[in-house]
Amino acid sequence: RPPKKDEENGKNYYFPQALKVLRTAEFAPFVVFIAAPTITPGLNEDESLQRLQKESDILQRTYAHYFHLTIINNEIDETIRHLEEAVELVCTAPQWVPVSWVY
Repeated sequence: RPPKKDEENGKNYYFPQALKVLRTAEFAPFVVFIAAPTITPGLNEDESLQRLQKESDILQRTYAHYFHLTIINNEIDETIRHLEEAVELVCTAPQWVPVSWVY
């Protein structure tokens, strides 16, 4: 629907025209899922960690088809390094986009 006169884009309503910006050759989305740390049975008995792992598993099963990369956050420095490498690769490698996004 078109915006009403008192509506502000991004505040009261998100106008569909903004979605067109996401589908351009300049902005090729790259989705990274940072999964919960692996739980070692007998060592990680914390209920909140178990809940985090369960929710992470649900998200991964449900939305995995949207992820270009999944990083398991077992060690924060390694996770950051892996993410930085992925960003560097995406920024330097040619990206495929549907021809309909270009024209």
